[in-house]
Amino acid sequence: MLFFWQKHSSHLNPFRGPAAGSSFLMNGVLCILFGIAILAAPELLAYIVAGFFIFFGISLIMMWWKVKN
Repeated sequence: MLFFWQKHSSHLNPFRGPAAGSSFLMNGVLCILFGIAILAAPELLAYIVAGFFIFFGISLIMMWWKVKN
């Protein structure tokens, strides 16, 4: 991830840095919102964890499919 902040990289746009920073901001805000939602309704934790496992499983299957082909 540190390659976003290299100044003399020939293959990256010099304006790539702020895009990486805004993605950190968005991920941080999403984490805080998920945390507040879980505090408000603790049963949401089970759904969030289940959704994570489903997403991770689908990602692994798609990576296997890409490597196979």
